[in-house]
Amino acid sequence: MSIQFDEKNLALLLNKKIRLSVILIAVVFLFICFRLGYLQILKGSKYSALSTNNRIRITKTPDPRGLILSKQNQALVKNIPSFDLHLIPQDTPDIDTVLLNIAELLQIHFEDLKEVVKKNAGRPPFKPISLKKELSWNEMSLVLSKKLDLQGITVETVPKRLYCLGTFASHIFGFLGEIDHTELQDPEYSDYAMGDLLGKYGLEKWGEKYLRGKKGGLQTEVDVYGNRQNILAEIAPVPGCNLIVSIDPVLQTKAEELLQKKTGTVIAIHVSSGEIFAMASSPGFDSNLFARGIDYKDWKKLIDNPFHPLLNRALQSQQPPGSIFKIIVAIAALEEKIINPQVQFFCPGHYTLGARTFNCWKRGGHGWMNMRDAIVESCDTYFYNIALKVGMDNMVRYATMYGFGEKTGLELEGEKPGFVPTPQWKKEKYGIAWQKGETLNMSIGQGFLLATPIQLACFFCGIANNGKIPKPRLVLNVDCRDTKERYSPETLRICRISQQTHAFIRDALAGVVNDPKGTGARAKTDRIIVAGKTGTSQVASKKSIKSETDIPRHLRDHAWFVSMAPADKPEIVVCVLVEHGGSGGQVAAPIAKEMLSSYFSLNEIQTRAEKGSPLN
Repeated sequence: MSIQFDEKNLALLLNKKIRLSVILIAVVFLFICFRLGYLQILKGSKYSALSTNNRIRITKTPDPRGLILSKQNQALVKNIPSFDLHLIPQDTPDIDTVLLNIAELLQIHFEDLKEVVKKNAGRPPFKPISLKKELSWNEMSLVLSKKLDLQGITVETVPKRLYCLGTFASHIFGFLGEIDHTELQDPEYSDYAMGDLLGKYGLEKWGEKYLRGKKGGLQTEVDVYGNRQNILAEIAPVPGCNLIVSIDPVLQTKAEELLQKKTGTVIAIHVSSGEIFAMASSPGFDSNLFARGIDYKDWKKLIDNPFHPLLNRALQSQQPPGSIFKIIVAIAALEEKIINPQVQFFCPGHYTLGARTFNCWKRGGHGWMNMRDAIVESCDTYFYNIALKVGMDNMVRYATMYGFGEKTGLELEGEKPGFVPTPQWKKEKYGIAWQKGETLNMSIGQGFLLATPIQLACFFCGIANNGKIPKPRLVLNVDCRDTKERYSPETLRICRISQQTHAFIRDALAGVVNDPKGTGARAKTDRIIVAGKTGTSQVASKKSIKSETDIPRHLRDHAWFVSMAPADKPEIVVCVLVEHGGSGGQVAAPIAKEMLSSYFSLNEIQTRAEKGSPLN
């Protein structure tokens, strides 16, 4: 059987296959054109940016935080360079090898480095990962010497806070900390990012809006290993503003040294301007521990310390003021003309009210006492005698007039208001009426009455200023280089008390220190006349205690002493509180003496220097 070839049909079949092939090629070609157009036109900018990122890198440059300076332009808080080790995954062909090299070079566990990288797995590959903060000079030199073998590793310079007084003045300057998630949601911190530092405590927190600067930016060209080749564009960071503060480094250091191994506070304040020259709180802490983030172990030590070193005792220690409150009772009695200051009461060492006996601190008694004698020798029995005549209403009114029970408004956060009890308060809180015995207790600064050291310092400023109490302040002005925001002294309150009453009180306070029987004799100096008042705040009853040495430390009395000098024309007030220290006259008064001597010696040196006189 023969096969017939139909040339015509064969030609048609061939033409059909050619057409199909042409159509197929055309479709493929069109798809390629469409894809190229999509990538180059529609998505061109995206892939161009990705490509550019392989050779151009944009990094933020940190903003130097503002300084904290003294009036004499001495840096109290400043910035120093710190060096951080970073890894840029995009620039690292073999991350494990680089991490092994770093671990061997810096004696770090490889697993720890791997864990850091793992935690940052979701970040863009061109974002640096911090492997170690605060490299030492030796570590930095080692890394830089091996830079060619450590692809993707960079050493960045970061400003670090340095608190020049170390553990001194830590409660004033405070510290920094990383911003947390809650703070990031606050509109006030809208321009902050995770990892940024901000003030968490003290003046660092109060002055955050001034101290913080503005970050800069750097656009650089890098090679395939991430090494910088050229700087294409740069925006310089803007440093923060400086704070000029009233703290005198010499007086602050002196106050801190006087409180070593004690729990308490020392405040030195100018009587008319309210400028605080020194404000020490002991125990303290080292603000430098927080400069780049505090270690957990160090933080645990601070919060577990039974003496609470983070507590600023100048503002937050609320204690009964003891005999210092007798001044309020005396002022109320004089102003209300309840008693002539020359009227005498006999002190046998106790006072009987009904079936109860109230003891004077001097068990043998003081004998006959007028008001001045009672203030000088701190006779409890005298004030028991006039307490019921003065009455609770007057005590509360005059105490409130001088700022007891209210915050002073100092810049630092966390100030406590103290407490002035009233019969109505007790009735509402305990459902029990106020007792006469409680009025007697309050007349000597005991019972429910509480005050803070800063309140007592301001109270004495009012005594020195004939009733004008300045608002205490630490910040004198904010220096932003182009502008200066100055803070003028403010008056906290004016007490409408006669000058005669204030003059009588000042004379009595001078007697406390300088009269033979004064309880504040340990504050007496040869160079200036000091006026002051001792206070011993009882913590627990001593009926079953045979001797002071038998009393556990936490049950011992608090020692107070508040002073002003010179007595005839006061310039400075010094308030001392030693918690569980014992007698105010024996423990707190000598500390005030040392502070006053340092202040006037410093003034003399400065005056001679200004006049060009020899210092010897």
